[in-house]
Amino acid sequence: MSVIATAKAIGKKLFGKKPKEIEKFKTDTSKYPTTKNIDELIKNEQDPFVRNKLISMKKSKARGDVKDKGGNIMGTPNKERSAESIAKYVKGAKDGGRMGYKDGSKGCGKANKGKGRAYGQNS
Repeated sequence: MSVIATAKAIGKKLFGKKPKEIEKFKTDTSKYPTTKNIDELIKNEQDPFVRNKLISMKKSKARGDVKDKGGNIMGTPNKERSAESIAKYVKGAKDGGRMGYKDGSKGCGKANKGKGRAYGQNS
């Protein structure tokens, strides 16, 4: 390469047009209930079923309910049990998924007798 071509290449790198930056997509989270905006969402909601769900979410948060990974309420802390102990010691499907009554470990008499099926309670 000649000196002129090298100078042109350097000039293009330094003073040339910069590529356009691609805008990253951001999800609109204004409709998701948080502690900051739940009152506004309740006030503006027209559907009574959704409004009642938002109200129950607000009350659950005020009580301090302990939820598992699936969003199910495991228990409410009180003076005997703290939130940490509920999260640590509650048995069952605290991480979501099946309860596991087919093995006959608990819950169903037919499963305990080795029938291989659990009938009734949470099966």
